[in-house]
Amino acid sequence: MATPSRETFVALDWLRFALAIYLVMFHTLKNYPEVQALPMVHSLLSLGFFSTSTFFVLSGFLLTHVYLGPGRRAEINKKSFFIKRLSSLYPIHILALLLAIPLALTASGSMGTVMVDHNVNGWHMNAPETQAYALDATGWLVNLGLNLSLLQAWNPLYTVFNQPAWSLSALLFFYITFPYLAPRLRATYRPALLLTVLCLLYLTPSLYMFFSDTVTPIAHGMMHRNPLLRLPEFLAGIVLYRVYDLKPAWLAALTGHTGKWWSIGFILLCLWATAMLYQFVGGQWYYLVHNGLLLPAQLLLVMLCARSRLDPRTWSAGVAARLGIASLSIFALHIPLSMMASKIEKASYALFDIITTDATLGMLPHLATQEERSLWVYPIYLAVVIVASALFQTRLVNRMRDRLRARFLKPKRGTRTTYSSQA
Repeated sequence: MATPSRETFVALDWLRFALAIYLVMFHTLKNYPEVQALPMVHSLLSLGFFSTSTFFVLSGFLLTHVYLGPGRRAEINKKSFFIKRLSSLYPIHILALLLAIPLALTASGSMGTVMVDHNVNGWHMNAPETQAYALDATGWLVNLGLNLSLLQAWNPLYTVFNQPAWSLSALLFFYITFPYLAPRLRATYRPALLLTVLCLLYLTPSLYMFFSDTVTPIAHGMMHRNPLLRLPEFLAGIVLYRVYDLKPAWLAALTGHTGKWWSIGFILLCLWATAMLYQFVGGQWYYLVHNGLLLPAQLLLVMLCARSRLDPRTWSAGVAARLGIASLSIFALHIPLSMMASKIEKASYALFDIITTDATLGMLPHLATQEERSLWVYPIYLAVVIVASALFQTRLVNRMRDRLRARFLKPKRGTRTTYSSQA
């Protein structure tokens, strides 16, 4: 019996790409003085955790669709699953890490030194100040080992080398749990109740942080990126797919002509309210919106996109698939590319100063450190990130992935191996 063709969620590909671009702007665009001079714009660009959390929900939803969707068996071949997930994730991480380490070694004033500082709650006026310091040899080797093994998200003190790559580390943990938890969650006949339980479970640690007024770097680091504490987001995505499959009447009400606009309004209201909290309140509210309060809006956003009936046969759908599958590469590459762009841009300005003044070429390093990046050049950087990440994904990552799968996965005789952009 032929397996039913799998539904393609074109809008979810666009969403993956949009989330990645927003994260790029969160880490780079909001740091420009011109943006900081616009408080509301700066606040809206300071909610990068919404992007990461939505991506985790989206990952759970899509993996459940691919492995446990219509026509699929209730059990998952664990060996095949782990090889496919690692072959998709690890090449992105290791190649980006090889690029990031030399840049990290040249980022400080002292060549060959990697500077770190403890993560703290940036929303908290009374957060303990931490002084950046150089990693010693032991710290360097320990963190190198954590990064090479994709375990760096378990370090609660700081991120190092390629800071956004902690999300890839968290995804690895989520992938490990998926074959064991997803079939059981997928089988529930009360997905709304289970989603409510997951939302409350996710919110519980942040309620403790809120009412205890805890501000320690270790507690903040755990709330920010500890894979176990962030797991409910991924699990909620799995259960959301069960809602998608089991409750069409609910979805028709939420995503119909009238319900769609109410749903969009709710998501925008949540974002606006969070931006207001960031701008005017801050403090421990960070943990409530970071770890729980925004999860309903993130679930609704994924569901709205899943219910969008975009034709997968169009040219734009093909572009969406390519950009969607490159989203993790954008996550991994945008900080190293920003560091490179900063050096090139500042050196170019310094070289122009040398040409137009009586400064000497030997003054180039010093002059470059005095230069500021221009907001007008930012669109070029953003375009480079998109193009470079897409090429990185297709020319390097996909080829390494396919070779690893061909090496460790032996297809049955007479079958042809194909890989979906949403697998």
